[in-house]
Amino acid sequence: MANLSDKIRVSIDDLEDMLGVFGLPDFISKAEARFVRQTAEVAKTVCENPKVQVVFVSGPTSSGKTTFTDRLVSELQSRGKRAIRMSLDDYYNLEALNYDDEGRPDFESVNTLDMRLARMDLARLVSGDEVVTPTFDFMTRTRVESDKPALSIGKDGVVVVEGLHGLCDETTGAFEKERYIGVFIMPYASVMSDRRLLDSDDLRMLRRIVRDVRHRGAHALTTIDYWPMIQNSEQDYYRDYLTKADVHVNSFLAYEPLVIAGLAKRDIEEALAAYDQGILAPSVFMERSNVKKDFANIEKAVAKARMLHAWLDMIPPAKETFVPKTSILNEFLCL
Repeated sequence: MANLSDKIRVSIDDLEDMLGVFGLPDFISKAEARFVRQTAEVAKTVCENPKVQVVFVSGPTSSGKTTFTDRLVSELQSRGKRAIRMSLDDYYNLEALNYDDEGRPDFESVNTLDMRLARMDLARLVSGDEVVTPTFDFMTRTRVESDKPALSIGKDGVVVVEGLHGLCDETTGAFEKERYIGVFIMPYASVMSDRRLLDSDDLRMLRRIVRDVRHRGAHALTTIDYWPMIQNSEQDYYRDYLTKADVHVNSFLAYEPLVIAGLAKRDIEEALAAYDQGILAPSVFMERSNVKKDFANIEKAVAKARMLHAWLDMIPPAKETFVPKTSILNEFLCL
């Protein structure tokens, strides 16, 4: 069972102190190095256990699963291990959905994944076969024809499987424990002023807002309006997946509030302005709702957005150009 690593606490004063010409690059370098060390430790463990064929990477939304997985695959390859990534996101099957009491479609449940196909593909991969995995388009929310090359790990490689449900019984159940390692990744941190401003859930929401606006055709109020569904779904799985994991990777970067807060604040401002002017676009997440309305609870979302905006106004901003090209933050900035 994995335990959550030490919580990272960053104060507004800390962030302001690091904004100097010489302080910020060093602050960023140390934060990035910490994440690299965590990735290297997992790779080292895999390489020291020759029976391991699969690494299952799980964690709640906007935790950096994709970037961590890509980093881990690269690290394993640099150590002479053949490794590939398999994303469960590509196995979405949204034909049958459940809904919450306010009409939000549940895109987070394991039931939205074609687990039968995922299990078959994984079994073939660990057997040494070549497999062409499917491709899911998040803009159209449909599975599209895959143009990806066939994947193979040969006889002694490793498949790194990533997704919210990477550690569910449907994926791990076919393997003896000695054949896999479980990783639970999540930012575990808080940003403080004279009180706690942002906790881990808030930080993930900000990451998700920034990514949804830039990558998924959504605006900030769409993400905030859908967030209760994300939270409720994660509560059903969080403890179970953490318990099944061997290690927790803390994906929070101590400097990230300087970058993410400014971008999210701007995204929230634009969405609130559109709302106040009566020109706010409907939520893309409600297009598959079982009720005909543009948002699940727009009044609640607007209230949350205004509160977040007030908190973000207290955090000093830094330009996203400071973010290294290899940083996990680029998963959300889409640079």
